[in-house]
Amino acid sequence: MVQFAFEPGKQITFGASIRNPGLWPVTITGVAVNDGPADQHVFKIAHLAVNPADSAGNAAFDRTASAPFRSITVAAGTELPLFVTITIPNVEMASGSGLFFDSLAVDFEVLGLPRHQRVPMGFRLSVHAANGYVPS
Repeated sequence: MVQFAFEPGKQITFGASIRNPGLWPVTITGVAVNDGPADQHVFKIAHLAVNPADSAGNAAFDRTASAPFRSITVAAGTELPLFVTITIPNVEMASGSGLFFDSLAVDFEVLGLPRHQRVPMGFRLSVHAANGYVPS
């Protein structure tokens, strides 16, 4: 688990990776931390950046070399490192409570067909309110 203190309006950046385990290339067209109705989204993505693979198909986590996200093709058997910056929402929190998520919602196309899938991040991101909070 990766845990951050609850501070409304603060931005948090974390790294994740989307792996294409399939036999065909996929084009990633969107990434979100929430995939339900927009009015129910708790976390909002403020910035999304990726490290595209080099000509040899190698990709590495390097925030200084990352570029803003746009539709990008991920070859079969490779992965796409990305950096996600979210904004902590200004919501009421009880003392000792928290908000968390452990997967990303990914929109992609494979063989020209659109798909949507929740992709596990391999860790849980938690925002913990030790003392509680009431918006003013």
